[in-house]
Amino acid sequence: MDAPTLPKTIAKYISPSILVYSKAEAQAKLHFVQEHYTNAHLHIDATDGRFVPSHFWCKAHDFGRLTIRNSFEAHLMTFHPEKRVGAWKRAGASRIIFHFEATPNPLRVIDTIRKARLEAGIALNIETNPDKLELILDKIDAILFMTIVPGWAGQPFHPEMIEKIREFHKKHPKQFIIVDGGVSKENAPSLISAGARQLVSTSAVYGKHFAHK
Repeated sequence: MDAPTLPKTIAKYISPSILVYSKAEAQAKLHFVQEHYTNAHLHIDATDGRFVPSHFWCKAHDFGRLTIRNSFEAHLMTFHPEKRVGAWKRAGASRIIFHFEATPNPLRVIDTIRKARLEAGIALNIETNPDKLELILDKIDAILFMTIVPGWAGQPFHPEMIEKIREFHKKHPKQFIIVDGGVSKENAPSLISAGARQLVSTSAVYGKHFAHK
């Protein structure tokens, strides 16, 4: 299978999303990515069916049994993310991203991630004001801006988030910014210009392959 052609100026920012319904699909996507995005940092989505209603094949120990040659992060769209850190560390994740909206005590989650000697990232839903992170930004390695409603791939991109990201980047130019949701070769240049340093994508990576995504 051929991969969609992306300009090199965009491709170097792309982080292929692994959001799957089965072990077979996970293996197929990993094979595709490892063939076409040899050096890309992968983004594995994990859900619990509660924080977001969708539920995917995403248990850490299952991924740990697969052959994953690329470095990867785990994006926990779950409640009680601190309880999942150890399992994803054992699976091989280098960074854990959790949702600010999913816990009453983000500092406790960050501390758990740090004790596991992993990078810590916080994800924000579209409606969440990033100013709420002002007191903990120095304790995280990355901030992820959702540009769709979390839980499903293939949703329309929210263009108003570009300016929100730009304003955040102006205030915090050293903060590593990840964007997740609806990323395409059309909007990627604007996101990079706004300050994004990692673009999580499904459609830009797989094109028409894995069509249900």
